Amino acid sequence: MPLSSIEHKALASLDEQGLIKALRDLVRIPSATGQEAAAQNWLAQQMRHFGLDVDLWDIDVAELQRHPQFPGMEVDRSKDRAVGLVATWRREAGAASGRRLVFNGHIDVVPEGDRASWQYEPWGADLVDGRIYGRGACDMKGGLMAALFAIKAIKDSSVPIDGSLMVQSVIGEEDGGIGTFASLLRGHRGNAAIVCEPTRLNLIPAQAGALTFTVRVPGKSAHACVRLEGVSAIEKYLDIHRTLIQLERERNSEVEHPLLGKLPLPYPLSIGRVQAGNWSSSVPEELIFEGRIGVAMGEASDAVRRQFERTLLNLAEEDPWLRDHPQEIKWSGGQFESGEIPLHHPLVKLCQQCMVDLTSHEPVLQGAPYGSDLRLLVNFGGIPAVLFGPGDVRVAHMPDEHTESSQVILAARAYILAALRFL
Repeated sequence: MPLSSIEHKALASLDEQGLIKALRDLVRIPSATGQEAAAQNWLAQQMRHFGLDVDLWDIDVAELQRHPQFPGMEVDRSKDRAVGLVATWRREAGAASGRRLVFNGHIDVVPEGDRASWQYEPWGADLVDGRIYGRGACDMKGGLMAALFAIKAIKDSSVPIDGSLMVQSVIGEEDGGIGTFASLLRGHRGNAAIVCEPTRLNLIPAQAGALTFTVRVPGKSAHACVRLEGVSAIEKYLDIHRTLIQLERERNSEVEHPLLGKLPLPYPLSIGRVQAGNWSSSVPEELIFEGRIGVAMGEASDAVRRQFERTLLNLAEEDPWLRDHPQEIKWSGGQFESGEIPLHHPLVKLCQQCMVDLTSHEPVLQGAPYGSDLRLLVNFGGIPAVLFGPGDVRVAHMPDEHTESSQVILAARAYILAALRFL
């Protein structure tokens, strides 16, 4: 549809250079999960400078952990502040009428890893050939800043709106979602939400879940020269690993979901860390492995846990050592349920039309095989939500993570249209 004069005015007010500069400034502030306070404080200053109503608060993590629907976390938050941040803007200060559109973006990032693997400085925010390089540039500071500058553009344009806009800068998404969880509990809600995850500006209304687990496999130590006197926890794990690979095959054999069913592996079961032994010439008496198992669309997380535990128990029943020396299973870290809204939900159609009007191309509807804060907004908050943001998840969490500056700007333009049309 043709853009209205109001839409043209708001789009013309977008500070594209300011957006890219601010994004690079934010990327330069390290904000690994559990260490987000400095970045949150910096961003709160920017929000106040833009004239938004800012709520910056210390999250009581211990209190959150007592909640029956606590989403889990992996990092130790006993030493650093957990800071919540939400900014709201409405044309008339204090007005509470009209609808509210929420933009949700996480400011926490995964660690940079081995710097020798990076061509560019992980916290340098180098701008090279239209790409901004750095940890979090793609996942997902680009989308977060695009949302903030979209609200700023609407505010600066002085176009009339009936309702309010909110941006939630949340922590702890990478290991469970405590930032969004805390924001919802604090009352920061709306009628719909756009989660600015890197989707290449395609639309993801459905995301699978993922449950993190830690398993201890017992063995029996002995000197390597008489290793038959011991029981190697590593050898026991090899059987476990093969069994879990088979479980993954079974769980992905007949996926009928219209979006997730198109993926080559919609519900991965992955082992991410294995640690065993304490001496090179000793039979390892213990092995600990950690990983995640995917949760199918509409599947209860408890059912997945029971299937996983039953699979390992059945294996142990066939092994004399494991039968008498049980494995220890803990559901540690993030516990992501699946979440979705209908493919033809008005929010999906709205974002589709915005992209068509800006680019003449309709974005692809996709399903995500990973957990995100969408499920908290939909399942816990009762807020329709869609993943829709700049960047390609295939370069997230990798050396030389990057995002296209042009796509960040296009995302901000799409958010401007979505906000005006939603309200």
